[in-house]
Order: sequence, then structure tokens, then C-alpha cells
Amino acid sequence: MIDTTGELAWALKALIDDDLTASHWLLSKPGAAAILLSSAATPSPDRDALVRAIGHPAAGSYLRTVLDLLRERGPASWRPDRVAELSRATGLTRAESTLLLAGLPLRDWNVPDFLDESQRGILALTAREAEIARMELHTVPVAHRIELLDAARPGDPAELWECGPDVDRLATAWIALQGLRTPVPEDLLAELGEVMGFPTDLLRTFTAPAPGDWLHTDGECRIEGGTVLTEAPSGGEPFSQRHLPSAATGLAWLAYHLPGGDPVRANLGLVYRLIRERLRNPGLLVGAAWLEQEQVPKALPPSIVAGYSPSPGVKSYHYRPAFLTGPDDPALDVLPDHNPLMLRQMLDPAFERMITSLEAAEGFAQNPLLSAPDAVERLAARFGLASQAASLYLQLLALPDPTDRNVHRWNGWSPAQIAELSAALLEKDLVVEATHAAAGRAYFVPGPWLERRFVPAFEAWKSVLYGFTPDQDPPYRWTLVSRPVAEVFQHAAERVLTGDIPGKAANPPHTEPWPYQTKLQRFADPAEWEIMRDAEQAFDDEMRRR
Repeated sequence: MIDTTGELAWALKALIDDDLTASHWLLSKPGAAAILLSSAATPSPDRDALVRAIGHPAAGSYLRTVLDLLRERGPASWRPDRVAELSRATGLTRAESTLLLAGLPLRDWNVPDFLDESQRGILALTAREAEIARMELHTVPVAHRIELLDAARPGDPAELWECGPDVDRLATAWIALQGLRTPVPEDLLAELGEVMGFPTDLLRTFTAPAPGDWLHTDGECRIEGGTVLTEAPSGGEPFSQRHLPSAATGLAWLAYHLPGGDPVRANLGLVYRLIRERLRNPGLLVGAAWLEQEQVPKALPPSIVAGYSPSPGVKSYHYRPAFLTGPDDPALDVLPDHNPLMLRQMLDPAFERMITSLEAAEGFAQNPLLSAPDAVERLAARFGLASQAASLYLQLLALPDPTDRNVHRWNGWSPAQIAELSAALLEKDLVVEATHAAAGRAYFVPGPWLERRFVPAFEAWKSVLYGFTPDQDPPYRWTLVSRPVAEVFQHAAERVLTGDIPGKAANPPHTEPWPYQTKLQRFADPAEWEIMRDAEQAFDDEMRRR
């Protein structure tokens, strides 16, 4: 029996669990050890531990041959072309395919920098790409990881140095064990990953919804010890409270950032309708808040159910979304929990319009020449501007993130064009030149600068456009715009055309956040609001870790 403790256990961390130690498979399924030994990305201490283990008399001829080749030739050259082949065959991302072909150097999910700078350089991965891929591959059972790597070993060990792992056999094994994955745009995955942690599964599901996934499957919930557990008796992955935050955030982010005509953007209307169907499941429970009896309304609405009581006078309370009447349902003000934010967003008619408004269009809604040409014309006439200058003014006036890079992306303008049009606005005293950290632009509408958690900083004048006043927090997380961008443009233009011009109105008209959102974050008791803020912070931290 080979001793698989100590350094060897660390080298094989991704391939060992409580039920499956390396001594069970190291000799009978030598592919994992062979790939780790030959890989240029395997750290020297890990390779040395494997070399010592394979020197055991029980080691088979395959591993002894690998060891001889390693001594003769050194580690095999990394072959990025094999990564591309595996991605094409399986739908795995480039980073996921890379980690597989490198022998799964995953280690524990909570080990920071599990690939050092040298390894990332060899594998051509950023730390963020590696982290996202690792979290996805951690969902693969350890027994399957061993089978996959063993399938990747070629019949002749020398081929590991001459051709690399056997991609065809690895792809066949992956599809048999894990199924064909839906390919996702890797640049989009990286962008979305900066916002919500580990979005690969979400993006794959949004790209190709299918029966049996969580967009299609209702579950049955039960409460154990104040925790909501969700199961699908008929099979499939049930929609549960863990899907709601990422689904709402992902929908909002993708709807705002993707242009019309994008294939993922075109699917969002269907995704939204499926989520709304799941929220109509009367058996669905979301959220958990521990409240004392005096904090609870005397008559609970049907959208709130009492759960577990750990001690007299204290119970857990949970939402039943199917019984909510809409985004302004008073029940959403009862529980100090992050879920009302997501439920309001999903029930908001303006959010529904945002999701569905560009399904058949082309281009970016952030270009007002496409989405709000009448507002551009009115501003141009009011201030004597050319249409392009008026368009840029409306973008600076209304959008939370009109960086030079974004304006180039939305409008197709060169840096010289942006500078020339900005100068025209500066000449009219409509904007000011200033410096703000990480703003990505040099020109701003006049007024105070507002910074809030989880969203880009922006001019305080704009906050009303996003549903809150400068002394409040945004109603939703990770996105400011939660209605069609064209409506935001029209609202901003209307304010200016009726006298509320940033930096110019001595007594600007009194403005309130649009529709009902002035009360979205308000609780009668400030202590309850603090409880909610603490719960939100814990939730936000968890979203970042996932």
C-alpha cells in the first residue's frame, strides 16, 4: 500500500475525499498521476512527492515508464492547442479545459492563489479565470475527476510529451459523466464574474434553458431549524431561494450591458418569464428572518409563513412569493432580509419592460441616437447643440457609467470625437472637467459626487433616475438601471427641459424617485433597518465567495 498522506495528499488534493483516498486508485487508475507528473504546471514539491510514491515496488509499468520519461526529458511542454480542442468538443470554458488538462491542480476552494504566478503564466490564465473555473470543477465528484484524468492518458506514455493528453478520450469521458456543456462567451463570463462571483452555471442556463434545469423545475420546500430546504420529487434541479439573487442580478446586468441582437440578450425575455413562473409556485419559500413576537404583524399576510421556533417568543419567518400582489406589497417591508430587494425587482413592471424591450433590436440602448432620438433632438434644440453633442450630453446626464471606453463601445466614437464633443458641452457650461477615482472619464454634469456600495460612483443629480434620493442606497444590488434605458433618457431630458439643469437651476423643481421606490428600503423601526443592512452585508460577502 502506498502511503498517501503528507506531501502526497497535498499534491493530490483535488483527487481525494473522505470516501476515496489516493491509495484506492493511484495504481489502478494511473492517468491522474501520469498527467500531474508530466505537466509543466505541476509545482516541483508536488511532482517530487509523486515521484517518491511511484518509486514504490507496487507501481505499475505505465507509471514507471512515465517516471523514466520525466527523468530523461523533464516536464512536457504545455500545449494550448489541446485546450482549444477540448473546449470545442465539450463546451467547457478555456479555463476549465486548461485545469483538466493540467491534472486538476484545484486544492481546497478556500485556498487563495491556488495557482502561483508561474503556473498561471504557463497555463495562460488570470487568477480570476482560474478561480471561476475551479469553482465550476469543484462540482464534479472526486470519483469522476479520477475517471476523467485516467481517460486522458494515452496508450503510450511517450505521447504525453509528444502530443499531450488524449483529448478525444477525455472529451468522450466528460460527456458520458457530466454531459455536454453549453458554450458561453468567455469575455462575457469574465465581465459578469467581476460583479457576481461565479456565474458560469447561470450564464450557461440563461443561454440554453432546458427541461430539468432550475428555470423549469418547481420544488417543494420544508423548514428545518429555520432553514428552507428545497427538493424536486419528480427530478431535476428545483428553483430555490439560492437561485433568486443570482438570477435577478444576472438578468439586470445582462439586460443593461448586452446589445440588442446578442444571442444571450435575445434569450432574457424567456428566462424572465420562466423565473416568474417559478415564483408563482405556491410551495416555494425564500428568505429567513428571526423575529420576536412584537416585531410581527398581528395578522400575517399569506405571503409570509412562520417557521421554526428555537425559544419562546422567537420564530423564523419566510416569504411565499406566489402570494405577493406586486412590488409594492406591504409584506415586503416586514422581514429584514435581502430577499425583498430581489422579489421587488422581479415583480417590477418596469424591470419586465427592461428585459423585453430590446429583444428584436440591434445596437446598444445606451446610445440615445438609437433608443431616444426625440430626447436628443429636444436637447439639441434647447441648447443649440449638434445631435452628436446632444447625444453625449444625454449619456453624461442619465447613465451611471458613461466612461470613455463605454461611450466608444456604445456609439463607435473615437477618443478624438469624444474629446471634441465634450469640449462643445464644456463651452456651453453643461459639463465640468474634473477628476474622480476610477471614473474613466474627465467630464461630468455639475454637482456632488455620490459613492455607494456595489455600484459605480456617479453624479448625485442622477440618483432620482435610478429610484432613490442622494441620502438613500440604491434599491437593488450591482445594478442601478432597472427600467428601459430609453425611459431613463426620457426622464433625464424631461427634468432638464423643465428647468432642473445640473449646476444651473438656482431652485430646481422638487423631484421624487420614480413610481413607488421611495419606500423600498424603509422600515418603521431603524433597528430593523440595521438588521437588514447586516443581513445584506453577510449575503453580499457570501455572493462574492461563491
